[in-house]
Amino acid sequence: MRMAVIAALAAPVAAQTAAAPAAAPAAAPAAVDKSQEVICKRDKETGSLVKARRTCLTRQQWAYVQDTNQQFARDLNNSTMSRPGSQ
Repeated sequence: MRMAVIAALAAPVAAQTAAAPAAAPAAAPAAVDKSQEVICKRDKETGSLVKARRTCLTRQQWAYVQDTNQQFARDLNNSTMSRPGSQ
């Protein structure tokens, strides 16, 4: 599930980072928006000891991924606990 959310968000970030150097002003911006800062993380691939996938998203997108994963886990937990006769 996490990879699906990351894949959906990764394409817009790649387009933004590709266009950013040409559009960036020479002077440092006065106010820096931390939510648009790009953060890269490495996820180990299942079944391998050395392979890893690098994913770069903004802080705002990582927060969305985390919230989505937590909601999925809560929904899964609630659906398994609320069935009558489940063990």
